[in-house]
Amino acid sequence: MSIHLFSTPVQCTHCGTVVDDPTADRCPTCSSLLRERRTPSRLAGVERRYGGLRFLLGFLRFLGVISLLIGVLIFAFGVGDERMSTTEAVLTLVGGLLAAVVILAFAAFVEVILDMEENTRSAFRVQQLVLDLLQQQGKTDTADRTG
Repeated sequence: MSIHLFSTPVQCTHCGTVVDDPTADRCPTCSSLLRERRTPSRLAGVERRYGGLRFLLGFLRFLGVISLLIGVLIFAFGVGDERMSTTEAVLTLVGGLLAAVVILAFAAFVEVILDMEENTRSAFRVQQLVLDLLQQQGKTDTADRTG
């Protein structure tokens, strides 16, 4: 496992231990393999915002899948039907596919924007923690010099 510049703690999936060491490949408690270095927002101390927008993203994804399924179903039932030509059935399939791609791409774009906002807040939090740590070290250094 590589060392990260701003390592985040990782939670063991087996025992729940939070491991802060960026070089650790295994959990110190249960020795199970640590899978990833990403951390849930609750461990990083960053709350998840915009719950309503995240709900709408799930609904958009649902609509994207439904539009694709409707396009496929219309194509499947329209190919052999006398009321619909093969060209119309293919255009319906392409339209359903295109609508699904546009809806899913928009949902992914909004999700990227939400992730950028969350990452910006977490980076700011890390900067504040580093500044607080440097200020505490500066106070202990001046207290050691005077004492």
